[in-house]
Amino acid sequence: MVDLDSLQVIRNSVEEFASELEPYAQLIDRENRVPDDILARVAEMGYFALRVPEEYGGPGLSLLESVVVVEELARVSSAVAIMATVSGSMVPYPLVHYASEDLKREYLGRLAEGKIGAFALTEPCCGSDAAALMTRATLEGGEYVVDGEKVFITNAPYADFFIVAARTGRPEDRHRGISLLVVDKGPCVEVSKLEMMGYRGSGTSLVRFNECRVPKENMIGEPNTGFKKVMMTLNEGRITTSATGLGIMQAAFDDALEYARQRESMGKPLVEHQMVQYMLAEMKVLLETSRLLVYTAAEKLDEGAEDLPLYSSMAKLHTAKAGVDLVRMAMQILGGTGYSKDSRVERLYRDIKMIEIGDGTNEVQRMVIVKSLLGKIRVQ
Repeated sequence: MVDLDSLQVIRNSVEEFASELEPYAQLIDRENRVPDDILARVAEMGYFALRVPEEYGGPGLSLLESVVVVEELARVSSAVAIMATVSGSMVPYPLVHYASEDLKREYLGRLAEGKIGAFALTEPCCGSDAAALMTRATLEGGEYVVDGEKVFITNAPYADFFIVAARTGRPEDRHRGISLLVVDKGPCVEVSKLEMMGYRGSGTSLVRFNECRVPKENMIGEPNTGFKKVMMTLNEGRITTSATGLGIMQAAFDDALEYARQRESMGKPLVEHQMVQYMLAEMKVLLETSRLLVYTAAEKLDEGAEDLPLYSSMAKLHTAKAGVDLVRMAMQILGGTGYSKDSRVERLYRDIKMIEIGDGTNEVQRMVIVKSLLGKIRVQ
């Protein structure tokens, strides 16, 4: 049973913090970095450790509670929101569910202390086809030697450590030859920040692991069982990524409605023109249906539902499509003002597109949905 009062308390708390963050949002986007003092405040609030259980020092939020946090952060800064999504949700997931107790205490503890984690999956060769990844982890004595290149890795410049998907089996083994390891940032890790269209400041980077030596105890679970862990992590990640879309949509809707009330055209406010009213109505429906589906998916995960892949992919697909449509209409209402770099909607328009690509494209979500309906999702 969802405690609505508890959710509202969390929302109010994040809204208060977001008011501090808002003056920095355009700067973060323009300079493609989050200032150190803002990072420190985000860490202090526990947003980089949302899903870390209380026994390891974290806030121990449910996924639904985490969705509310991410949604409110994204209303102000998509960059900070997606950083919290990765470090606070996707990084803890495999540690909480599959790691040894020693790994949990070490790395969940670091997150609880304010350190930032990154999830290193995508490679230049392989985006949607994660089973084809080429980064290798070779066992030499008591260590794994990790060597390879990852791309589009959120949080990389800020990260203290990485959860890395690497090949420990043969290439022809595909998904049956992949493992997850924890790799500390050090001299062997080379990070090159990328210039992206949106979510600027989140540290999206090319990351090169140059023969990084990792204790074999840093493997999460058994060798060659990492792919299922990746897929389960993505189920949660798709929901929290969708939550960033909710925040973007809310911000765009708010700006469009305010502008339509204030701007006059042909002798009356824009909001009194039927075509603008039509767009505002459509936007509100897109926003609320997306929110209902994302919240439902989060509750499914919190309840341990078996049909989670279906709901996480539906939430991601719907929010991505609805979000792009909503922000496009917001820009249409604002016209030239919305197209200006001084406009928040211009930034939101660039940011929302990522929801159609990151953590599995719209096309991949459709594949997952159909496989779920046919009972064909069987990852060993």
